[in-house]
Amino acid sequence: MDDEAVSILSQSKRRLTKLKLLSNFFENVDIISIYIKTDIIHKLFEENKTLDYNKLELFHLQYTDSLIELLTKIKKKKENDLLAVINEININNQYIEAFEEKKVDSFETDRKIYSGIFSQHLRNLYKDLTEDKFTLNWNDVLYFQKRYAAEFYRTDADESKLKAHSVPSYRYQDYSIERKLLGKLNIQQFKVRFVCGYRIERNEYELFKIFQSNEHFIFNVEEKRMYLIDDELSYLNTSENESNQISIINQLKKKNEELEETIHERKRKLPDDVEPVLKDYLRNLESIDIMSKIFDVNEETNILRAMLNLNLNN
Repeated sequence: MDDEAVSILSQSKRRLTKLKLLSNFFENVDIISIYIKTDIIHKLFEENKTLDYNKLELFHLQYTDSLIELLTKIKKKKENDLLAVINEININNQYIEAFEEKKVDSFETDRKIYSGIFSQHLRNLYKDLTEDKFTLNWNDVLYFQKRYAAEFYRTDADESKLKAHSVPSYRYQDYSIERKLLGKLNIQQFKVRFVCGYRIERNEYELFKIFQSNEHFIFNVEEKRMYLIDDELSYLNTSENESNQISIINQLKKKNEELEETIHERKRKLPDDVEPVLKDYLRNLESIDIMSKIFDVNEETNILRAMLNLNLNN
Protein backbone atom coordinates (compact mmCIF):
# COMPACT_ATOMS: atom_id res chain seq x y z
CA MET A 1 0.00 0.00 0.00
CA ASP A 2 1.55 3.31 -1.05
CA ASP A 3 1.77 6.43 1.09
CA GLU A 4 -1.19 8.06 -0.60
CA ALA A 5 -3.44 5.08 0.16
CA VAL A 6 -2.23 5.05 3.80
CA SER A 7 -3.03 8.74 4.07
CA ILE A 8 -6.51 8.30 2.57
CA LEU A 9 -7.32 5.43 4.95
CA SER A 10 -6.04 7.48 7.89
CA GLN A 11 -8.22 10.43 6.89
CA SER A 12 -11.13 8.06 6.45
CA LYS A 13 -10.66 6.72 9.99
CA ARG A 14 -10.62 10.28 11.35
CA ARG A 15 -13.90 10.99 9.57
CA LEU A 16 -15.38 7.81 11.02
CA THR A 17 -14.25 8.86 14.50
CA LYS A 18 -15.99 12.22 14.08
CA LEU A 19 -19.10 10.55 12.76
CA LYS A 20 -19.13 8.08 15.65
CA LEU A 21 -18.80 10.88 18.20
CA LEU A 22 -21.68 12.71 16.54
CA SER A 23 -23.84 9.57 16.50
CA ASN A 24 -23.06 9.03 20.21
CA PHE A 25 -24.01 12.62 20.97
CA PHE A 26 -27.32 12.66 19.11
CA GLU A 27 -28.29 9.02 19.76
CA ASN A 28 -30.37 9.27 16.60
CA VAL A 29 -31.16 6.01 14.86
CA ASP A 30 -30.65 7.44 11.36
CA ILE A 31 -27.26 8.92 12.25
CA ILE A 32 -26.19 5.64 13.83
CA SER A 33 -27.28 3.76 10.70
CA ILE A 34 -25.36 6.21 8.50
CA TYR A 35 -22.25 5.70 10.64
CA ILE A 36 -22.53 1.92 10.35
CA LYS A 37 -23.02 2.13 6.58
CA THR A 38 -20.02 4.45 6.23
CA ASP A 39 -17.90 2.18 8.40
CA ILE A 40 -18.79 -0.78 6.16
CA ILE A 41 -17.65 1.17 3.10
CA HIS A 42 -14.39 2.11 4.85
CA LYS A 43 -13.71 -1.52 5.79
CA LEU A 44 -14.28 -2.67 2.20
CA PHE A 45 -11.46 -0.43 1.04
CA GLU A 46 -9.31 -1.27 4.05
CA GLU A 47 -9.59 -5.00 3.43
CA ASN A 48 -9.36 -4.90 -0.39
CA LYS A 49 -6.04 -3.49 -1.49
CA THR A 50 -6.95 -3.77 -5.18
CA LEU A 51 -9.52 -0.96 -4.94
CA ASP A 52 -8.83 2.61 -5.95
CA TYR A 53 -8.47 4.49 -2.65
CA ASN A 54 -9.05 7.80 -4.39
CA LYS A 55 -12.66 6.76 -4.80
CA LEU A 56 -12.96 6.32 -1.03
CA GLU A 57 -11.68 9.85 -0.61
CA LEU A 58 -14.12 11.10 -3.24
CA PHE A 59 -16.97 9.31 -1.46
CA HIS A 60 -16.13 11.09 1.78
CA LEU A 61 -15.83 14.44 0.04
CA GLN A 62 -19.21 14.06 -1.57
CA TYR A 63 -21.06 12.43 1.34
CA THR A 64 -19.37 12.21 4.74
CA ASP A 65 -17.81 15.67 4.95
CA SER A 66 -21.09 17.44 4.19
CA LEU A 67 -22.89 15.39 6.82
CA ILE A 68 -20.20 15.97 9.45
CA GLU A 69 -20.28 19.69 8.73
CA LEU A 70 -24.05 19.83 9.13
CA LEU A 71 -24.18 17.73 12.30
CA THR A 72 -21.28 19.61 13.87
CA LYS A 73 -23.10 22.91 13.45
CA ILE A 74 -26.26 21.45 14.99
CA LYS A 75 -24.21 19.94 17.83
CA LYS A 76 -22.59 23.29 18.66
CA LYS A 77 -25.96 24.98 18.80
CA LYS A 78 -27.35 22.21 21.00
CA GLU A 79 -24.32 22.39 23.29
CA ASN A 80 -24.97 26.10 23.79
CA ASP A 81 -28.61 25.36 24.59
CA LEU A 82 -27.65 22.51 26.91
CA LEU A 83 -25.05 24.70 28.59
CA ALA A 84 -27.80 27.14 29.50
CA VAL A 85 -29.81 24.27 31.00
CA ILE A 86 -26.79 22.93 32.89
CA ASN A 87 -26.00 26.42 34.20
CA GLU A 88 -29.59 26.73 35.43
CA ILE A 89 -29.28 23.38 37.23
CA ASN A 90 -25.99 24.46 38.83
CA ILE A 91 -27.41 27.80 39.96
CA ASN A 92 -30.44 26.01 41.42
CA ASN A 93 -28.10 23.66 43.29
CA GLN A 94 -26.25 26.65 44.75
CA TYR A 95 -29.53 28.08 46.06
CA ILE A 96 -30.51 24.67 47.43
CA GLU A 97 -27.22 24.40 49.35
CA ALA A 98 -27.57 27.94 50.69
CA PHE A 99 -31.16 27.38 51.84
CA GLU A 100 -30.31 24.03 53.43
CA GLU A 101 -27.58 25.67 55.50
CA LYS A 102 -30.07 28.23 56.81
CA LYS A 103 -33.06 25.97 57.41
CA VAL A 104 -34.43 25.86 60.95
CA ASP A 105 -34.23 22.35 62.38
CA SER A 106 -35.73 23.23 65.76
CA PHE A 107 -39.29 23.89 64.55
CA GLU A 108 -40.56 20.32 64.96
CA THR A 109 -39.20 20.06 68.50
CA ASP A 110 -40.47 23.52 69.47
CA ARG A 111 -43.90 22.73 67.98
CA LYS A 112 -44.30 19.86 70.46
CA ILE A 113 -43.07 21.99 73.34
CA TYR A 114 -45.43 24.77 72.31
CA SER A 115 -48.40 22.37 72.47
CA GLY A 116 -47.58 21.72 76.13
CA ILE A 117 -47.07 25.40 76.90
CA PHE A 118 -50.37 26.34 75.26
CA SER A 119 -52.16 23.58 77.18
CA GLN A 120 -50.86 24.98 80.45
CA HIS A 121 -51.77 28.50 79.37
CA LEU A 122 -55.38 27.42 78.75
CA ARG A 123 -55.47 25.61 82.07
CA ASN A 124 -54.33 28.78 83.86
CA LEU A 125 -56.81 30.87 81.86
CA TYR A 126 -59.68 28.66 83.05
CA LYS A 127 -58.46 28.86 86.63
CA ASP A 128 -58.23 32.66 86.45
CA LEU A 129 -61.72 32.93 85.00
CA THR A 130 -63.21 30.82 87.79
CA GLU A 131 -61.35 32.87 90.40
CA ASP A 132 -61.87 36.22 88.67
CA LYS A 133 -58.13 36.80 88.38
CA PHE A 134 -55.92 38.10 85.58
CA THR A 135 -52.44 36.64 86.03
CA LEU A 136 -51.55 35.43 82.54
CA ASN A 137 -48.75 36.84 80.43
CA TRP A 138 -49.75 36.27 76.78
CA ASN A 139 -46.15 36.58 75.67
CA ASP A 140 -45.75 33.08 77.10
CA VAL A 141 -47.58 31.77 74.00
CA LEU A 142 -47.09 34.60 71.51
CA TYR A 143 -43.36 33.85 71.31
CA PHE A 144 -43.97 30.90 68.97
CA GLN A 145 -45.82 32.90 66.35
CA LYS A 146 -43.22 35.66 66.51
CA ARG A 147 -40.40 33.18 66.04
CA TYR A 148 -41.81 30.94 63.32
CA ALA A 149 -44.79 32.52 61.54
CA ALA A 150 -42.83 34.37 58.84
CA GLU A 151 -40.97 31.27 57.74
CA PHE A 152 -43.32 28.39 58.52
CA TYR A 153 -46.95 29.45 58.58
CA ARG A 154 -49.02 28.60 55.51
CA THR A 155 -49.91 31.56 53.28
CA ASP A 156 -52.31 30.05 50.73
CA ALA A 157 -55.41 29.39 52.88
CA ASP A 158 -58.92 30.78 52.37
CA GLU A 159 -59.02 33.30 55.19
CA SER A 160 -62.82 33.30 55.31
CA LYS A 161 -62.65 29.70 56.58
CA LEU A 162 -60.34 30.74 59.42
CA LYS A 163 -62.46 33.58 60.76
CA ALA A 164 -65.18 32.98 63.37
CA HIS A 165 -68.88 33.72 63.43
CA SER A 166 -70.25 35.60 66.39
CA VAL A 167 -70.37 33.12 69.28
CA PRO A 168 -70.88 33.49 73.06
CA SER A 169 -67.44 34.01 74.56
CA TYR A 170 -65.65 34.74 77.80
CA ARG A 171 -63.52 37.87 78.01
CA TYR A 172 -60.08 37.70 79.54
CA GLN A 173 -58.01 40.89 79.43
CA ASP A 174 -58.02 41.84 75.71
CA TYR A 175 -58.69 38.25 74.67
CA SER A 176 -61.83 36.18 74.23
CA ILE A 177 -62.49 32.43 74.24
CA GLU A 178 -65.66 30.75 73.04
CA ARG A 179 -67.71 29.42 75.95
CA LYS A 180 -68.41 26.11 74.23
CA LEU A 181 -64.71 25.70 73.47
CA LEU A 182 -63.71 26.28 77.07
CA GLY A 183 -66.17 23.60 78.19
CA LYS A 184 -64.75 21.05 75.76
CA LEU A 185 -61.21 21.94 76.85
CA ASN A 186 -62.15 21.41 80.47
CA ILE A 187 -63.46 17.91 79.70
CA GLN A 188 -60.12 16.96 78.12
CA GLN A 189 -58.08 18.64 80.90
CA PHE A 190 -56.96 21.38 78.49
CA LYS A 191 -54.63 19.07 76.60
CA VAL A 192 -54.17 20.39 73.04
CA ARG A 193 -51.83 19.83 70.11
CA PHE A 194 -50.63 22.54 67.77
CA VAL A 195 -51.52 21.38 64.24
CA CYS A 196 -50.32 24.17 61.96
CA GLY A 197 -50.24 27.93 61.49
CA TYR A 198 -51.57 30.23 58.78
CA ARG A 199 -50.27 33.66 57.82
CA ILE A 200 -52.58 35.62 55.55
CA GLU A 201 -51.00 38.98 54.86
CA ARG A 202 -50.41 40.24 58.43
CA ASN A 203 -53.09 38.11 60.08
CA GLU A 204 -51.92 34.96 61.80
CA TYR A 205 -54.01 31.97 62.82
CA GLU A 206 -53.01 28.86 64.75
CA LEU A 207 -54.97 25.62 64.49
CA PHE A 208 -55.11 23.35 67.55
CA LYS A 209 -56.62 19.90 68.10
CA ILE A 210 -58.20 19.02 71.43
CA PHE A 211 -56.68 15.88 72.94
CA GLN A 212 -58.58 12.59 72.38
CA SER A 213 -61.25 14.20 70.21
CA ASN A 214 -61.91 15.33 66.67
CA GLU A 215 -62.48 18.90 67.87
CA HIS A 216 -60.32 21.73 66.57
CA PHE A 217 -60.12 25.38 67.40
CA ILE A 218 -58.47 28.51 66.05
CA PHE A 219 -56.32 30.95 67.94
CA ASN A 220 -56.80 34.18 65.98
CA VAL A 221 -53.65 36.05 66.99
CA GLU A 222 -54.57 39.40 65.40
CA GLU A 223 -58.10 39.51 66.81
CA LYS A 224 -57.06 37.86 70.10
CA ARG A 225 -59.83 35.28 69.89
CA MET A 226 -60.16 31.53 70.30
CA TYR A 227 -63.08 29.63 68.81
CA LEU A 228 -64.10 26.19 67.56
CA ILE A 229 -63.78 25.33 63.89
CA ASP A 230 -65.76 22.49 62.33
CA ASP A 231 -67.11 22.39 58.77
CA GLU A 232 -64.55 24.92 57.60
CA LEU A 233 -61.76 22.45 58.40
CA SER A 234 -62.41 20.42 55.24
CA TYR A 235 -61.54 23.49 53.14
CA LEU A 236 -58.14 23.97 54.81
CA ASN A 237 -54.77 22.36 54.36
CA THR A 238 -54.04 21.03 57.86
CA SER A 239 -50.78 19.23 57.10
CA GLU A 240 -47.76 20.08 59.18
CA ASN A 241 -46.06 23.36 58.38
CA GLU A 242 -42.76 23.29 56.62
CA SER A 243 -40.26 26.05 56.17
CA ASN A 244 -40.91 28.21 53.11
CA GLN A 245 -37.20 27.73 52.50
CA ILE A 246 -37.84 23.99 52.36
CA SER A 247 -40.70 24.66 49.94
CA ILE A 248 -38.30 26.63 47.76
CA ILE A 249 -35.75 23.82 48.03
CA ASN A 250 -38.35 21.27 46.95
CA GLN A 251 -39.44 23.46 44.05
CA LEU A 252 -35.85 23.88 42.89
CA LYS A 253 -35.16 20.16 43.20
CA LYS A 254 -38.28 19.35 41.18
CA LYS A 255 -37.25 21.91 38.57
CA ASN A 256 -33.78 20.34 38.32
CA GLU A 257 -35.32 16.88 37.88
CA GLU A 258 -37.46 18.21 35.04
CA LEU A 259 -34.47 19.93 33.42
CA GLU A 260 -32.31 16.82 33.68
CA GLU A 261 -35.07 14.74 32.10
CA THR A 262 -35.22 17.14 29.14
CA ILE A 263 -31.46 17.12 28.48
CA HIS A 264 -31.55 13.68 26.87
CA GLU A 265 -34.52 14.58 24.68
CA ARG A 266 -33.00 17.96 23.77
CA LYS A 267 -29.90 16.16 22.48
CA ARG A 268 -31.85 13.66 20.39
CA LYS A 269 -34.33 16.12 18.92
CA LEU A 270 -33.15 17.42 15.55
CA PRO A 271 -34.52 20.43 13.67
CA ASP A 272 -37.63 19.55 11.70
CA ASP A 273 -35.98 20.28 8.36
CA VAL A 274 -32.98 18.07 9.16
CA GLU A 275 -34.89 14.86 9.90
CA PRO A 276 -35.94 14.31 6.24
CA VAL A 277 -32.43 15.27 5.10
CA LEU A 278 -30.94 12.43 7.14
CA LYS A 279 -33.53 9.96 5.89
CA ASP A 280 -32.77 10.97 2.28
CA TYR A 281 -29.05 10.65 2.97
CA LEU A 282 -29.47 7.16 4.42
CA ARG A 283 -31.84 6.12 1.67
CA ASN A 284 -29.30 7.27 -0.90
CA LEU A 285 -26.54 5.24 0.73
CA GLU A 286 -28.68 2.15 1.02
CA SER A 287 -29.79 2.38 -2.60
CA ILE A 288 -26.24 2.12 -3.83
CA ASP A 289 -24.88 -1.26 -4.82
CA ILE A 290 -21.66 -1.03 -2.87
CA MET A 291 -19.62 -3.30 -5.10
CA SER A 292 -20.75 -1.79 -8.40
CA LYS A 293 -21.69 1.85 -7.82
CA ILE A 294 -20.21 3.24 -4.64
CA PHE A 295 -16.80 2.91 -6.21
CA ASP A 296 -17.97 4.86 -9.23
CA VAL A 297 -18.75 8.02 -7.29
CA ASN A 298 -16.39 9.92 -9.53
CA GLU A 299 -19.10 9.71 -12.17
CA GLU A 300 -21.64 11.46 -9.98
CA THR A 301 -21.92 15.08 -9.13
CA ASN A 302 -21.99 16.32 -5.56
CA ILE A 303 -25.10 14.30 -4.78
CA LEU A 304 -25.50 15.33 -1.14
CA ARG A 305 -25.17 19.04 -1.69
CA ALA A 306 -27.20 19.13 -4.89
CA MET A 307 -29.93 16.71 -3.93
CA LEU A 308 -30.51 17.98 -0.43
CA ASN A 309 -29.61 21.59 -1.09
CA LEU A 310 -28.03 22.05 2.33
CA ASN A 311 -27.24 25.65 3.19
CA LEU A 312 -24.46 25.14 5.69
CA ASN A 313 -23.66 28.84 5.98
CA ASN A 314 -26.87 29.61 7.86
